Amino acid sequence: MIKRLLLFFLILICSLFAVDAIVLPCVTENIKKEGKEIYNRDCYACHRWNRDFAGPAMSENIKKYVTQKEDLVRYLVHPTPKQPDKYPPMTLDPLSKKDAQVISAWLFYLLENPKDPERPR
Repeated sequence: MIKRLLLFFLILICSLFAVDAIVLPCVTENIKKEGKEIYNRDCYACHRWNRDFAGPAMSENIKKYVTQKEDLVRYLVHPTPKQPDKYPPMTLDPLSKKDAQVISAWLFYLLENPKDPERPR
């Protein structure tokens, strides 16, 4: 019985350390610059900030992730169609985890700071 209990706790502890924690960086001037570059390179062709275009408005997309910010990072690393009946499939190549964290932090920052002059149109 004790061996089974020890094995259970060992497996539990190992699984806790195996979790891939996602932490968004603090938004600095450098993160703003990098986030804007990633957005312009990978998102702007289809997403405008406040209106639908070839894809849904980015501000509306980001609002869906406010309570689950890590899920946005996961999505950008492994993009899958979200609204295939309304929009063509997203052709985004998966972002690196670092790029996904940077753009996510910047997009959430913009949602909280809508008057930022660097906000996309």
